[in-house]
Amino acid sequence: METKNTPFTTGTFQKIWKKHFIPNKSINTFKFISGINFYKSAFLPLYFNAGKNLTKGNNYKIYDCADYKNKCYVVYDTLPHLNDASTDFLKDLGIYKSIQYPGFLINLDKFKTIDEYLLSTFSKNTRMKMRKFTKRLDICFNISTKMFFGGINKDEYEEVFDSFMILLKKRYQDKQISYNNMQPSEWNFYKEVAYPLILEKKASLFVVYDNKTPIAITYNYHTEDTLIDAITVFDIDYSKFNIGYVNNLKLLSWCFDNNLKTLDFSKGYFDYKKRMCTLEYNFEYHIIYDKKSVISKFIAFSYYNFLEFKTYLRSKKLDVKFHKITYFLKNKKHSKLYKEAQITKLETLPFSNDLLKIDIKENTNYHFLTKPVYDFLYLVVKSYNEIDIYKMKNENNTYIVSCDTLIQQVKFMQ
Repeated sequence: METKNTPFTTGTFQKIWKKHFIPNKSINTFKFISGINFYKSAFLPLYFNAGKNLTKGNNYKIYDCADYKNKCYVVYDTLPHLNDASTDFLKDLGIYKSIQYPGFLINLDKFKTIDEYLLSTFSKNTRMKMRKFTKRLDICFNISTKMFFGGINKDEYEEVFDSFMILLKKRYQDKQISYNNMQPSEWNFYKEVAYPLILEKKASLFVVYDNKTPIAITYNYHTEDTLIDAITVFDIDYSKFNIGYVNNLKLLSWCFDNNLKTLDFSKGYFDYKKRMCTLEYNFEYHIIYDKKSVISKFIAFSYYNFLEFKTYLRSKKLDVKFHKITYFLKNKKHSKLYKEAQITKLETLPFSNDLLKIDIKENTNYHFLTKPVYDFLYLVVKSYNEIDIYKMKNENNTYIVSCDTLIQQVKFMQ
């Protein structure tokens, strides 16, 4: 099993991963297996692939060499759909395979253009909705995209990553759930490794902007002919425009324009992945062991059952409950992201003396108004510059949004 030009075995990726997660351990190679490097656990003859579960796909080949004797090896995120049929296991080498996560990808080489892909994948009604979302987003806002791949100014890189975390915090505060990639240990790794990998064309940042503000960001890894979506986030204030799908379509267009063969959404189930993919596959954790060693066999069997137990817990959605509990414990003082608002249609504007005109993009004190205003924009299909926003002077928490003959009152509940 082998992929070309994978970023996860590069010196850059493994050196930075080692610095953040195993600073006092060494990374080793073994002659019996290529494509994977390993580090040893503290006490047992048990080895894990470098990068562990922060890779987005591992593959390997087995060779006739006996340096696996009396040892056990765990390879996270193995991709069985890239299996090389010529790979044969040695007679004394055993393997357990534990299915851990679903994966989804689009085989781009089946299609000549993005329009051909859309025609093949979605119904006429769905295609019309996608075009509507994209068109309305472009009408209402000053939308542009930028792919950072092969080069990026360091200051701009820092700004994009700061925006990345802001959007992630916003997204998961709204969902009231914790997210592993936001943990300082993981996030600091991503922030340090992404920059050099972008310069090496092993990674990229795809950004959708409203004016100069990022509203959707995707961090990707690259192989020779594949883009792997590692982390995606969008500004939920734009959710009425189905910004997640719009972002994916814009990224897909970039892949077609650059002659890539695969857009891999990687591991984890989301509805959009299932709807957009042409292939569903599984991420497997492989446990390779010496069948002649009692200790190696015992470790492999025990670790395999540990992984299967984790799979069982996920099947019961206990992982989701766990992340909700950890979010609550860490954020007891955090309120929900959005205040409850009552939307009322008005026939006429209130008297001008009762109104104070405001600009929610220029004044961040009105950030809580952003979503109802953008929902209003979706309804009227006008540019942000063509609407008026007012604060009622004599009524607390009451605002007016108007465009032509459509007027809405937005009143936030106490």
